[in-house]
Amino acid sequence: MSLENYSPEAIEELAALSKRLSEDPSTRKEFLRLTKRVHPDLPVPELEMEDAVNVRASAAEQRVGQLEAKLKQREIRDELTKRRSSLKEKGFAQSDDDILEIEKLMTEKGIANHETAADYWQKSRELSVPTSNGFPQPVMSRFDIKGYMKNPVGAARENAALAIAELRKNPRPIGL
Repeated sequence: MSLENYSPEAIEELAALSKRLSEDPSTRKEFLRLTKRVHPDLPVPELEMEDAVNVRASAAEQRVGQLEAKLKQREIRDELTKRRSSLKEKGFAQSDDDILEIEKLMTEKGIANHETAADYWQKSRELSVPTSNGFPQPVMSRFDIKGYMKNPVGAARENAALAIAELRKNPRPIGL
């Protein structure tokens, strides 16, 4: 690329533009990078230093990111250990197997809290309280079943007559 075909005024204009671009802080780096692209052998210490610093800074940022990730994992593990030991201290779980069952229940039922899951787990393992044997006497035991076997219509009439007599002798209204 030669400037032989340009007039001296055009060459001065290009030189002024080049000077303005290289001195303006907003365009200097881009101008130097374009120059380096056209002339790769041209030493530009300003760019080389910046690139070296950026490489080291990105490496340091990666290491810091890895350390932060490890710290978060450690915090999560410590929190999980603390929650598990809390279950044992509060009496929700007796062994590690119980804790594993509680955590399995947490994932199956979508429960986020260890204590809530442990409470649910304990309640599901408790035996239900048996119902009392104090059932009311069956209705059929009040009737003479033998009479129904011999003459069902007659026995039904007798029981109906007894019921009507009981209703008539009782002065209070029905249902009270």
